[in-house]
Amino acid sequence: MRRSQVLVISIAAASVLAAGGVGCHRDGCVGGDDGSCVPPPACAALVYPACAMPKLRVAQIGSGDMPRVFGPKSLAAVGDYLLENDLVRVVIDAPEHPHFLAPSGGAILDLSPLASPSAGQTGDQINGIYHAAGVLPRDAVHYDSASILESQLDTTAPGAYAAVVFRGHLEGDARVTVVTRYELRPCEPGVRVRSDLYNGAPNANTLYLTDGFFWGDNGLLPFVPGPGMGFVEPSLDLLHLDQAWRQWPFLAARSQSAPDTAYAAISCDRPGGAGFNSSTLTASGVPLGVTQSGDGFHFERFILAEPGLGLAPAVTEALRVRTSVHGDPPAVTVTGRVVSNGVPVDPQSGRAASLLFYEPAPAPNVDDPTRVIPWTEVVPQSDGTFSVSLPPNRSYRVQPYAFGVPTAAAGSFIVGSSPVSIGDLTIAASAQLNVQVQSAPGVGADAAELVIIPVPDADGSASAAPVPSMYSLFPGCAPMLGPPDGASPACNRALTMNMNGRFQVSLPPGHYYVYGTRGPFSSLDRAEVVLQPGASVAVTLLVQSLAAKILPADISLGPDPTKDPYIHVVSGDFHVHGGASFDSAIPDYDRVVSFLATGVDVIIATDHNVVSNYKSTLGAMGLNGAIEVISGVEQTPNILWYYVPGDTFPKTLGHFNFWPLIPDTLAPWNGAPWGELREPGAMMDDMDAVFLNPANSIRQLNHPYILAKLGRDQGYTKAIGYDPTTPIPPAPTDGFTFAANALARAPGGDGHHQNIDWNVEEVMTGASRADWLRYRALWFSLLNQGFKRVGTANSDSHSLSVERIGYPRNLVWATEKPRTPFDQEAFDADVLAGHVEGTNGPVLDVTIDDVDGNGNGVAYRPAQAPITVSPNAGLSVTLTCAPWIPVQEIRVFVNGKLVSRQAVNDNVPPFSTNVFTTQKVRFILSTLLPGKGDAWLVVEAGMVQDTPPDTDGDGLPDLPDADAASLPGPGDPLFHLQAIAPGVWPTAFTNPFYLDLDGGGWQAPGLQP
Repeated sequence: MRRSQVLVISIAAASVLAAGGVGCHRDGCVGGDDGSCVPPPACAALVYPACAMPKLRVAQIGSGDMPRVFGPKSLAAVGDYLLENDLVRVVIDAPEHPHFLAPSGGAILDLSPLASPSAGQTGDQINGIYHAAGVLPRDAVHYDSASILESQLDTTAPGAYAAVVFRGHLEGDARVTVVTRYELRPCEPGVRVRSDLYNGAPNANTLYLTDGFFWGDNGLLPFVPGPGMGFVEPSLDLLHLDQAWRQWPFLAARSQSAPDTAYAAISCDRPGGAGFNSSTLTASGVPLGVTQSGDGFHFERFILAEPGLGLAPAVTEALRVRTSVHGDPPAVTVTGRVVSNGVPVDPQSGRAASLLFYEPAPAPNVDDPTRVIPWTEVVPQSDGTFSVSLPPNRSYRVQPYAFGVPTAAAGSFIVGSSPVSIGDLTIAASAQLNVQVQSAPGVGADAAELVIIPVPDADGSASAAPVPSMYSLFPGCAPMLGPPDGASPACNRALTMNMNGRFQVSLPPGHYYVYGTRGPFSSLDRAEVVLQPGASVAVTLLVQSLAAKILPADISLGPDPTKDPYIHVVSGDFHVHGGASFDSAIPDYDRVVSFLATGVDVIIATDHNVVSNYKSTLGAMGLNGAIEVISGVEQTPNILWYYVPGDTFPKTLGHFNFWPLIPDTLAPWNGAPWGELREPGAMMDDMDAVFLNPANSIRQLNHPYILAKLGRDQGYTKAIGYDPTTPIPPAPTDGFTFAANALARAPGGDGHHQNIDWNVEEVMTGASRADWLRYRALWFSLLNQGFKRVGTANSDSHSLSVERIGYPRNLVWATEKPRTPFDQEAFDADVLAGHVEGTNGPVLDVTIDDVDGNGNGVAYRPAQAPITVSPNAGLSVTLTCAPWIPVQEIRVFVNGKLVSRQAVNDNVPPFSTNVFTTQKVRFILSTLLPGKGDAWLVVEAGMVQDTPPDTDGDGLPDLPDADAASLPGPGDPLFHLQAIAPGVWPTAFTNPFYLDLDGGGWQAPGLQP
């Protein structure tokens, strides 16, 4: 975007704020950075009392240190800067270690409360807090250097502190300098931060100075007090930021899963913060205004971390800070207890009880959500008691919640200047479900999943009961057993592991179907229960493995099984996320259990921008070898930089998975290269330096046409606007479209990777049928043009409930006998060879059967290597699936065109332990092939699916919304499958057979009309 466009956006945001320039201050570095100036300490009026065991430390992390605290987001590396006292640990990444949206280091990377006997396990839940002076990447602060101040570390002396100073400038204008001082003092639960900005440009600049809190969507829940705010976020449009711009006294956030941590940020030199708030990114800082040439200003804030459930620990501390630095009247402590039938309620991490405190709107609509002012949220202790802090001399209401819905009428009370007890708050009694999932009669399953759905009304409609939403944040979970992105139970499902298959689940009273499942290659069982308030119901469900009946048996391809080639099938999900990803909150323990509970054999760990694996978790669980984990990474650009002709905003360029890698926990990003400001070819060049074996490594294009998120394109071919009906040249050439030439470009120069050099493409990602049809169109186009890419099917799961592990997954037809230890290199070689089938339930066994020159029978399976066949060759297909996964047809595609479809009759009862298997279907191959030229062939099976027309002219099929969003009724054959994995449309597809029909070497057929 050009500078004039930046000013248009900035001035639009400024229109909602007071007009006028920002005052010029000459202290510290606001008059310019001469390389030696030092910002004064922030928050001078903030005073904390002495504590019993003060501690203070500052250091640049060395290779001999153990820099990481517990927590899924902990990313400290050698070279980063560490500040630590008795209460918190702060890590600021080194200038050369940028993360997420920041163009350099100098941001808070880790911020964790330290463990204490009363707090229990604590840890880091922050992705990153970086600095900016505008809304676009050019307005981010780029730090060039850092230094440790000559700190006063003697905690017995007055004024003890530890501090680090970072020096830099705006990314797009080095004349606008920024110097930031991070300071930690003993006995304080947070870090003092002061940033000095100086406008050395010859013209006035419309600027603000802000902290960008990169929440990443699903980890922390941001909260700001204000009319109609709290956890509710205004919609965010980068072209109309003024519509989302707000002001607030403080910003807070809380985690959704352990370690339970809450954060708050309070401006010290201004009455409050200003900016915008969203679940992806919150900007909180100095109100935007015009800064004249030669002027400067500073921004002081206190950023704190507190252990504990809910938001209240951080809000209590934020109000205390405001009293100290702004003179607000001291907050008042409000206490009480949550009971049900006179018995204290165990909150179960906020699932069974939480309380939202707010100032009511003016009468008569006191609960008008657009006018109430939320102040805090609390999760009661295990004995039902709670304590919150609220500003004094005001009227409040408290709304109890349980399982995502209000569970009692809101109560009113008045707070004066003295502590207040509001007594007992009575909520509706919950029910308890005790379930055992058995893998055989009388034998508890090692790992299993429980799914609970309301029984539809007799007419098939959903219940009229209130839809759970958890403060309007998570609609769609009924019942809501917990936040859908957090730990088990999450949304309407729960996991168990090593507990003899037993579940104990609290849930709201109601009429439910209770399903036990262990993945698509096991049987399904269900019970119908009616749960009364306070009641406990026991259920036993039998879920047996059907893998031996569904998956093809191990096959020896010769008379001597010990020597001859061999095939066995391995199940793998090549795109998954855990707590190390910036947009996932599921704990590693639950993530591992989810792998085991759905029957996946191999997992590629592909967290965003960080190399990870789950081996330490498996080891701690005593499950080494129970599942194979290969370390990888999903390179996920966040900085907008790439211009496509005709677009208003710059873009990022999609997501790519890479494996195998080795995590290096002392290195930035655990050893992954920095993934920003790279075209895919350059990203692939970077990865060649860290692959275990570049010649046998995998570069996977992820979800090529998925929608953008907050302006950031997640699918590469969508970002560049590639229409798959257009040809791609061998190298950029006049006469081809911008997108086609972009794919052909080698950004590193001759001998380097082209942007199209991924060797694997996700053809199916998650449950979206519309996305699968688009991705398949790209895959077929590339195959027709001679770009032989292996097709895969992956879940892209970030949670237990939002996406489901193994729906879909890959079946790898491994060409060696199973061995211990697992042969990772052989597995990857089979993937690259195209020995892969994608499925979300059905299983295809497909061969081309022929005779060799000696008259011996031979069977070929899909592979990248071309085959030459005789005129008498046949295509043999067998389709198998669990009884609860419906299938209707087998489809054969040649050169991307549907040439045959064979109906199948799946009539096995859904709760049977018998599997559905077709008799082998045989096609005469010559009847399927074109009259001349070579060909490629793919077989699909599943529910009936026609290819929709391209209604908008972008070269991609467009599934009508009514088809994409249709929900099955109880009598629909999809009902049980979509209870387990909502949205899944049963489908399996093979990789191509490449048919060299004339024996002269396989030639691509070219784009088809």
